[in-house]
Amino acid sequence: VLSVFATHFQRSLLSKLRNRGTIYSTCLEAPLLAALIAITLRSSPEGPYQFSTALHIPAYLFLSATVAMFLGLTNSATEVLRDRPILRRERNCQPGAGSYVMAKFAALGLVASAQCLVYLMVGNYFLEIDGTLTDLWLWMTLTAWTGTGMALVISSVVKTERAALTAVPLLLVPQMLLAGALVPYREMNHALFDKAEDIRERGGVPVPAAIMPLRYAYEAMVMAQATRNPFESERLRLQRRIDKVRTLKEPMTAQQGERFELVKEGLRRLLASGATTRSEAAEIISRIRRISTSGSRIEVETMKVWPEDSSKARPASEFFVNERIDLVVREAETFRNDYRNKDRRVVFYALKKPIPFASREQPKSPGEYVERDDEMDTDRYCGFILGGIIIACGIISTVTISRQNRQTK
Repeated sequence: VLSVFATHFQRSLLSKLRNRGTIYSTCLEAPLLAALIAITLRSSPEGPYQFSTALHIPAYLFLSATVAMFLGLTNSATEVLRDRPILRRERNCQPGAGSYVMAKFAALGLVASAQCLVYLMVGNYFLEIDGTLTDLWLWMTLTAWTGTGMALVISSVVKTERAALTAVPLLLVPQMLLAGALVPYREMNHALFDKAEDIRERGGVPVPAAIMPLRYAYEAMVMAQATRNPFESERLRLQRRIDKVRTLKEPMTAQQGERFELVKEGLRRLLASGATTRSEAAEIISRIRRISTSGSRIEVETMKVWPEDSSKARPASEFFVNERIDLVVREAETFRNDYRNKDRRVVFYALKKPIPFASREQPKSPGEYVERDDEMDTDRYCGFILGGIIIACGIISTVTISRQNRQTK
């Protein structure tokens, strides 16, 4: 099995690398698309461009997810069709089509991940997005892998290359329309919602969007930009440590109390920190993280979080936090935490999503704090769904190709 897998992987990878179209796509198409998109969207409402006030960062993330899906679909739409004569010739030597599908997916996924990395390096440079390259690359890669899995299904089902290429826009356009970026959900047709009068204006998601992979990819990229940048990542870490104290049922020890005060002071100084350059802001955030984790009270009190030349200094958050992204996430959190919500529901752009079939623990007395265990982080939620789609596509492709190999002419 491993030998067959290695053979198929080597064939697929070499076939892609020897194809000039793949080289052009990686070295020219991806960076040119990134430069065109980023330069077009590089805009602030007033004065020179600043990342904190940039108007189109959500649009950039949506287009990035769309590009990843497009690359995955176009790279793989005709792969099985081209290999079909070889698969028929070698069907008696194979232990099934699973090795072929996994090898083909691995080779195509490797190429797509390289294309996504090149795209993001160029796009993030022009838009001055810093600190989230790795997270955005992982989500773009997962999106491209999802497109690859869907394309392998199409390529294994259709009989001509024209039909396979025709299916690409049929798969991509509905996802773009229902991803929540081109047309806000609150402005869509009422008939697309379940209980539209209750959820349409309050972060609700239309029913067809639940089966659109691009919607989960786009939302996950927004969450990555909102929570994985250096400033918000540290703020949320400190806030979670403070909130965790509320779950303690026993009084804190003297050491725990001192550490708790350090965490609170670290959060206060983080919110009040400022810098003149991005690297200086990153250094301050790193220092606050170290001191709040293993530092002392003296280190916190003597640490300077604002430069002496305050005329050119800006809050540290402005180097890493975009106002548009922050606004949509805060609005979604308001809808999610609304006390009028009797039932759990999915709120677009919210930081957490309800776990299916999980029961919510109720407080035993009024005012008691109960840590909610019926929700998970949105990025994990989206990751599970995209991963499930990839696995399902792999199974469908394997079953389809195996059935075709058993047929005789």
